[in-house]
Amino acid sequence: MNIILSTCGTSVLTNNASEDLRKPLTKYANEKTGDRVPSAERDRIGEHIDNCKKAFAAYSVEEAKRKSAELNGILAFYGDRINEENKKDVHYLLATDTWLGEETANIVALWLKAHGFMDIRVKRHDDLQTADLQCFRNSLADLVKWCDETIKPLRSLQCRVIFNLSGGFKSETGFLQMLGMFYADETIYIFERSSELMRIPRLPVKMDDNESARKDLRDFRRAALGLEVRAEKSGIYWFEVDGAYSLTEWGEFVFAQHKDEIYREQIHPSPSEKIVFAQGFLPSCTGETPSHKHEINEKIDLFARFLENEKRLNLKSLHYHPVKHPRDRNVTHEIYAWSDGGAKRIYCRELDNGVAELLFLGEHL
Repeated sequence: MNIILSTCGTSVLTNNASEDLRKPLTKYANEKTGDRVPSAERDRIGEHIDNCKKAFAAYSVEEAKRKSAELNGILAFYGDRINEENKKDVHYLLATDTWLGEETANIVALWLKAHGFMDIRVKRHDDLQTADLQCFRNSLADLVKWCDETIKPLRSLQCRVIFNLSGGFKSETGFLQMLGMFYADETIYIFERSSELMRIPRLPVKMDDNESARKDLRDFRRAALGLEVRAEKSGIYWFEVDGAYSLTEWGEFVFAQHKDEIYREQIHPSPSEKIVFAQGFLPSCTGETPSHKHEINEKIDLFARFLENEKRLNLKSLHYHPVKHPRDRNVTHEIYAWSDGGAKRIYCRELDNGVAELLFLGEHL
């Protein structure tokens, strides 16, 4: 089975529009909704979108290839033939964070569904647009995180990941081409008005710079969690807004590439002033496997975000809650460390100043 990620531009709409309609399509390409488009032009564009949806539902393979850059790449990958086997593939359609971008992805999805593809997921990615450079770079940083959390786990001997970059806009597809070296088994292109598919296999490349993340691990962790970083930074991994620092797309990428390795080595110091380790906490973790050390570091990250976020997002995987009948009188709360293979908990106590103290790692009571 294949997992196919296709970047979506607006070619479906512009390729099928008259010359005078292409102008408003281009003019309003970065609008998040149609609300700010003058009513007359919004109505014209809306009618055009509806007509495209009706037409695409009936298009043959050859017609779809001519009308859509995204489908041109997908169908070329399938050798212009649809069979029961490739209908099992999962399609992610990566839409820009715009009205027209999402509508384009929906039209591509409509055609795929009409031809028997069952698992189609339109992903409108926040701030993926070209009107604001800083928002665009933030979006690319989030895209790295999404690829690492969603796409990376899907790769297996039975499941190949394909990046189809035939659609979309250049600054987006250029970045996805680089990500494809690390997250895809193959990257494909088909150029407009061409029938020849360019296929780039996964190359044996590795991001070697793990020292930057190691030396500045606390702030890399905080930034990746969306927590405030105020210590002054410089270089390509950081950008600053009003005195606060966030990871650039390259910073997110470097951390994503080396996080697992770093987290498996040891229990690292707390990334938050709201979490302190009791004297017995680290000794209680001695002898744990690398995967369990990774798990503990991850739970400490989630706990830091929980404590510093006003909304107090208590994820099911964290499950921070009071202990009703503790065996240790200091214990007030516990966190799920892991629930399989000999379940263990991180036992804690809440201090008066809003700080949580991690007391020890122990068996599930």
